[in-house]
Amino acid sequence: MDVEQVTSNKLKALVLLRVDSRIEKMVIDEIKSIKNVTEAHYIYGPYDMYAFVSVDSEDELQDIVLNRLRNLYGVVSTLTCYIAD
Repeated sequence: MDVEQVTSNKLKALVLLRVDSRIEKMVIDEIKSIKNVTEAHYIYGPYDMYAFVSVDSEDELQDIVLNRLRNLYGVVSTLTCYIAD
């Protein structure tokens, strides 16, 4: 099994976050340190940043979103979008 096949079995999601603007740098640094967050960047628009998450199960995704991302100091709200392909 090659690397492409292994990664294609992962459950992927884009998590959009609204964050307190006074501590955005601290929040994004924390997000980038979370296991299974493969990237995180600032964005312009109704959301302030996003985190791309790649996991093996829905339980792992739920843990990251509910217990890690939403509980970070400064995170106001999140919107999770499953990646379809």
